[in-house]
Amino acid sequence: MTELKCPICLTNAELILSEDFGRKKDYNCPVCGPYSITETAKVILKNNPYYRLSAWIREHHEFKREPPKITTYLLDDVLKNLPDYKVSEKQTLLMRAIERRTDYPGALVQMHTKDYPLAWTRNYEELKFIIRSLKERGLIYIDVHENRIDTGFFKTKILPDGWDYLDKHSQLPAFTNQAFVAMSFEKELDPVWENGIKPAVEKAGYKPHRVDKEPHIDRIDAKIIADIKDSKFVIADVTKQKQGVYFEAGYALGLNRPVIWCVREDDLKNIHFDTRQYNHIVWKTPEDLKEELYNRICAIIGRGNKSQEES
Repeated sequence: MTELKCPICLTNAELILSEDFGRKKDYNCPVCGPYSITETAKVILKNNPYYRLSAWIREHHEFKREPPKITTYLLDDVLKNLPDYKVSEKQTLLMRAIERRTDYPGALVQMHTKDYPLAWTRNYEELKFIIRSLKERGLIYIDVHENRIDTGFFKTKILPDGWDYLDKHSQLPAFTNQAFVAMSFEKELDPVWENGIKPAVEKAGYKPHRVDKEPHIDRIDAKIIADIKDSKFVIADVTKQKQGVYFEAGYALGLNRPVIWCVREDDLKNIHFDTRQYNHIVWKTPEDLKEELYNRICAIIGRGNKSQEES
């Protein structure tokens, strides 16, 4: 191993030597976590820090997914789909990170200057703002005797109001295993669902959700909106050019949910002008779609963990 600057966050990181003749490099970054990146993808990044990309990689490590393998092809898709969380959402993300590190209610948790990607913050200065905001709201306690928040280390614990807050925000989409599927419900496309989309999502460790496949008594429009909010990402197959699919994908984008676009090859020429800039999976058969979609989910979203796969 040797030490070089991480091309994502520019922090000193371990470079793990591999036998691919320099085409890609494997890093173990104390900020981002482990990942690999090709030399051409590094050129695209141009030695600028990408904090949301750091957070995306760290999320893979946090939830025990496979380390991302970043190529130029993948990088374009990922950068388009990375969420831009609001301050309130970053507070929830940090609370969830502290919760995952808490052995029992009342236990102190040590945090570090390099943990800022856990809250999808730009740097440690922004993380400190989030920490102090949570403290002022009475959601967390900072250990004043051992606190080193200004120098990089601090200990914290979740207060009773913080546990109530976490209960109320238990459906934060970043931690669900549901994938919302927007597609035409025409009978002709049933094999695409059964033999393409559904098995690809399940193989990747997530639960595919199509609103017409689940029993409910809600208004269908309210049900769709609620289900998209509760989903980690959305798959939008625009074959047949249904307006509802475009609406659902647009709503997901407005909520900063990643959207994976698909279309049957013979319908590619008909996709809407406003969405042509997105990279579509172009398929001929359900089996083609199954393979490509599985690879895209694993690359962009990351594989679900074992508990997700077994649920």
